[in-house]
Amino acid sequence: MKCHSRSHIIGLALLPVLVLGLSACLPPSSDGLSPDTTASSSRSGTMPQPASTVAVPTAGQPAGPAGPGAPQAEAPVVRWVPIGPVGPNDPTSGQRYLLLQQFQCDALAQSVEGAEDAAVWLAGAAVCRALQSGSEQEWQQASNAVAATPRIPQTQCLESRVAATSASLVAQHRSNPGVAFKVEPGQGEACPRQLVGLTVVDQDLKPVPGTSRASGPRTGGTVVRLDGYYVRVGDVLFDGAVADVEFVGGRDDYGIVYLRMPPANGRDSVRISITDTVDVAGTVTFFYENSSTSSSSPGASETAGTVPPTSPPGSTTTPAPTPNAASSTAAP
Repeated sequence: MKCHSRSHIIGLALLPVLVLGLSACLPPSSDGLSPDTTASSSRSGTMPQPASTVAVPTAGQPAGPAGPGAPQAEAPVVRWVPIGPVGPNDPTSGQRYLLLQQFQCDALAQSVEGAEDAAVWLAGAAVCRALQSGSEQEWQQASNAVAATPRIPQTQCLESRVAATSASLVAQHRSNPGVAFKVEPGQGEACPRQLVGLTVVDQDLKPVPGTSRASGPRTGGTVVRLDGYYVRVGDVLFDGAVADVEFVGGRDDYGIVYLRMPPANGRDSVRISITDTVDVAGTVTFFYENSSTSSSSPGASETAGTVPPTSPPGSTTTPAPTPNAASSTAAP
């Protein structure tokens, strides 16, 4: 009896050890995983991964087709409108341009309802929708809207850029029907800042008709208008050196800047340039004349350099500029 009791006690003591040894030989649990997933995970040696998410474009970025017609890797690349105005004080056309640049097609179309210059912006909005949807119907509407756009003079910088971009994209679609484009931002700026002309004005700041160059008496006092694109004129330079000049009127952002020319002080002419928050291209020349030769009304602008004369968004051609006739639409 004692011998049997001792064997019974030893068996009970060894039972937990046997259970632990057997459990180590069993396969791991597959609770919570489907048979297929478990099998594939065992074969590959990796744990199953969660489903991938679809990337969402950030706000303000060009967004082309995202559905079945989404562009493939080898899709033709098209350029959208380049950077333009970004400030809250931009002219109305600058605000519209920003909507188009950010692919806010419907908001742009709504913003121009009843406007005299609505045609060019509606064409841009139509092309915008066609690029996003890839629909042939949308492209046909865009083609019709572009065809209905009147000729835009280059003096209207933003509108001219929108018209040219819209027409170019419609033409590219005709050459690649049924193809979803890959859209990339346009290069450079819509309206680079530049000084392109100098116009003599009267006391009411109206252009003075006269000779073919900006000129005035050697005694000074002639008021001139700086023509071109700029946002915030900082320094005025005479022959490359910062000059202490008298401004006529205010110097508001996107506003026209007028100067009163100082006496000649022995100079026959002076080349004028300006600074802004970014570089400004171009110089213009003012000529000093003797009283006998300048008794007739001096006038018209004389431009130095090779940049073509332009006017800001919403302006008309000289000699009758509208407010903002010398404004810039580049980012401040």
